[in-house]
Formats: sequence, structure tokens, C-alpha cells
Amino acid sequence: MNAILAVLFDFDGTLTLPGSIDFAGIKKAILCPVDVPILEFIEGLPSATDRRQAWQVLKQFEDQAARCSRPNEGAEELIRFLKRRHIRRGILTRNRSASVETALKNFVHVRLADFNVIIARDHVQRSKPDPEGVLLAARRLRVPVASLLMVGDYRYDIEAGQCAGAPTVFLESALTTRRPNPCADFTVRTLREISGVIDRLNRSRKKAHKDHK
Repeated sequence: MNAILAVLFDFDGTLTLPGSIDFAGIKKAILCPVDVPILEFIEGLPSATDRRQAWQVLKQFEDQAARCSRPNEGAEELIRFLKRRHIRRGILTRNRSASVETALKNFVHVRLADFNVIIARDHVQRSKPDPEGVLLAARRLRVPVASLLMVGDYRYDIEAGQCAGAPTVFLESALTTRRPNPCADFTVRTLREISGVIDRLNRSRKKAHKDHK
């Protein structure tokens, strides 16, 4: 596995505490079946009026969640660790960029400027699990996708990373109901564990490089 030069994070439930956004409430409000993803449901609505109304409902839920969001355990420490190691940082989310900016105001030691790139659904044609956002992030971060670690708490994050060719970390929580299949390269219970994952990967890469010489 390549040395890790950048880390790309999912946002809601990964960098923020899980549970802020009421997905069940959104689906009920827009009459989305429980087994259908929200974005794909809205995009598939038959009329422009229906789509516009559903997007507005989603925006209201997202704005409320963003105002209430708080940093996940270990999130700010991990971002500062990455900055000290000169490892680039990005966010890839199915949310709107405005919601990310609002939620980051609730962080204490981390700001918008601490991320080298933020890619939201308004920046791509196809959201996760499509790999488009991961590949775009790698280009903007100027790193090979194999050196970009994708971190998320939902299977779409892992699927997007795997399809792009990036190593992946699945963050479990008390709200985890479905694990990715195939599994991520690494599974952790807290964000604090990720610094150790990166150190192990980068030490192994350095050792392999020395042995090759």
C-alpha cells in the first residue's frame, strides 16, 4: 500500500457526532421509501415542482442539523495531527457545502481553512457511492488516489473509495447498522485510531523502500 499523503473525510457522522441529521424524518417528509437513498429519490421525482419542493425540505433539515452539529470524538485532534505531519486534508460529502461551512463553526480548534479541499454534492454530478468525488479530490489535492485515505462511517464512503482505488477506513459507531461489503481496508471505533493507522502504513512504506534499495 502507498504512503498516505492525504486523508479524505466524510463529514456528517464522521467528523461530526453521528445522529445530528434526521434521515428518517427527511424520508417521511418527502415520502421517500425507507430503502431508497434520499438524493437519488429526489432526482428521480417525475416533476420539477416535486423535485424543487423535496430539495427545499432537505435543505431545511440539513440547515437545522448543521446548526446543531458538534465535532466527533477525536476529530479536531486528528486534523491537527495531520497538519503537523503535512498530510493534506479534504472533505467529501453528500451534503451541501453551505451546511459543512455552518457546522464547522461549531468546532473549537478546526476551521474551514484547515481543509485543502471540500467537495460537496453541489460540486459533482454523481455523489457517493460513485467514485467521482474521490477522484476529483485526489486531483485537487495533487496526490495519487492510492495515497489518499478515504474515511467514513457509511458504506457509500467505502464503496466510493474502493471504486476509485483509494485505501479506506470504516468508522463504526453505536448507530452503525450496516457494514460495507466488501470490507474496508481498516475498521476503527474512534477517529483517534486513524493516526496509528497512518503511522503504520507510512512506516511500512519507508521500510519497504529501504529494503528495495
